[in-house]
Amino acid sequence: MNRKVLLALSVILGICTAVHAGGPAGIVLYFESDDEVYLLLADHKGRASQRGWGSFGGGASKGESPAETAARETDEETRGYFSRGDLLKIIKDQVPVVAKGGFAQYFARVAFVPAQRVSNNPIPEAESLFTERGPYAWMPYSEIEKHLLTPVKRKRRHPIDLRFLPEGSNTDWVWTKWLESMRQAAEEGALPWAKK
Repeated sequence: MNRKVLLALSVILGICTAVHAGGPAGIVLYFESDDEVYLLLADHKGRASQRGWGSFGGGASKGESPAETAARETDEETRGYFSRGDLLKIIKDQVPVVAKGGFAQYFARVAFVPAQRVSNNPIPEAESLFTERGPYAWMPYSEIEKHLLTPVKRKRRHPIDLRFLPEGSNTDWVWTKWLESMRQAAEEGALPWAKK
């Protein structure tokens, strides 16, 4: 085989492996109202508190598919408000966008709920996994989109208009790694609200 065919096969195998091997994964939760799309985002707490705002996701547990990882992580990071079972039903037939580094990102349209309701959702006692994110906010996609128009710079902070941030926020910028995966989804035409 020639080099181009081998290279193409290795890229395809790499993507397939990332989608099926149980790597990191997450879900962008959104709802639509009038002519705007709103994304449920959360700030980080603890050791990760300087990351900034982004959607939900993380590393796989042993034996999980990317969809299972995405649903579990989103369940945990939304304090159990959005259940993994419901999320799995929404994303079950979706092909995720696989970003550089193997992060598989899904999209789930959900019903609006006040962000404060997610923040106040009761969690099991001594479950620190359920408290690693917050506060939460519904962010207009237009506020994120402005950062997707040019290449994302890792060492630069991508600010969020303070009007969209709740009291108690740790940061006022978008998490660069999440922004990169959103830019890739936009470039691939994978944002569900942009397909209409």
